[in-house]
Amino acid sequence: MAAESEAVAWLRLALAEHPAGRLVGARLALALGGPAAVFRAPAVRLRELVGSDRARDLRAAWRRVRPAAVLRRARELGQRVLTPADEGWPRRSLSALDDPPCALFVEGVDPPDEIHSGQAHPGQVSSGQDGCRADAPSVGIVGTRDATPYGLDAARGLGADLARLGLPVISGFALGVDGAAHRGAIEAGGPTWAVLGCGIDHPYPVAHLDLRDDLLAGGGGLISEHPPGAHPRKQHFPRRNRIVAALVGALVVVEAPARSGALITARFALELGREILSVPGNVGQRGRAGCHQLLRDGAGLCESAADVLVALGIDPAAGPTLPLRAEPEGEAGLLWRALDAATASDAGALCARTGLAADRVAAALVALEMAGRVRRVATGGFVRVR
Repeated sequence: MAAESEAVAWLRLALAEHPAGRLVGARLALALGGPAAVFRAPAVRLRELVGSDRARDLRAAWRRVRPAAVLRRARELGQRVLTPADEGWPRRSLSALDDPPCALFVEGVDPPDEIHSGQAHPGQVSSGQDGCRADAPSVGIVGTRDATPYGLDAARGLGADLARLGLPVISGFALGVDGAAHRGAIEAGGPTWAVLGCGIDHPYPVAHLDLRDDLLAGGGGLISEHPPGAHPRKQHFPRRNRIVAALVGALVVVEAPARSGALITARFALELGREILSVPGNVGQRGRAGCHQLLRDGAGLCESAADVLVALGIDPAAGPTLPLRAEPEGEAGLLWRALDAATASDAGALCARTGLAADRVAAALVALEMAGRVRRVATGGFVRVR
């Protein structure tokens, strides 16, 4: 942690930002010689930098916020407050933003800060605490909350494959594609980081409480620029998306409609010079229109983790073959191959396809579900998981 006075000054700037306006705290600190110097600056200088109305609002907010109390509360909850003065601050990643945050709240491991491939080779995972190579570029996986079984399987499989190669996986912790990508990385034994649109202590989304625990237990981390107690609000999520885009070397979009938060993240990534890839889908489904538009606009085609490696400048042939999970064997394998990743099948259909008796199908489905190789969907059927 930086010296207390400097940490409190950075945090005061962060807490005083307008909830819907452009972030200016870091820009002021850069222009005036540091966070503490901002509060000593003459009013006329502030007006020159941000305008009369914003200067007036900022000065009032600086007097109103209580950064020391927020810092104490974060520590009580087991969170750390990172600022640009701290060793763990991802300065390489965030320095490209026009409006970087002045502080980040973190639970778990500090976010990775490598967006270029360096000399990284696939399959060479360090034995460090977070399970990733020190020079491994992070990969973002984002997409719609209303994902199809195909999209969920693609995100989960891609997250797992990238994690096995030692690449950190970053996403936004939303339902759908985001959660599937996090889950895949965790199941593969790799760490994953989630950037939130609310305070870390806020249970959102509620359906991801178990995922949250598994993410932290797996050596990853939760990241937010919002203080403890902050509720999820509509204007928080575009800001979250810019941080996701900044922290990654490549961004993969899996299932996104034409108007989507994932496309906002892709726009940020494009502005920051990050690699953008898109997973193709069924041309007849509206939920894929955003992905196909990205491909028309020049995004890279992503059919596997190897495509991500190539986009990052890593030769897939330079390391071991991609360590995909082997297909299940025996009756479980017969049943698994009879399933589809996109369209759910019920037990009756599987009996007809495989010739297995109902009790054997039921037993195999239980074994496959426990192994994470099939997933039960809301309709009661099953889809295949890689």
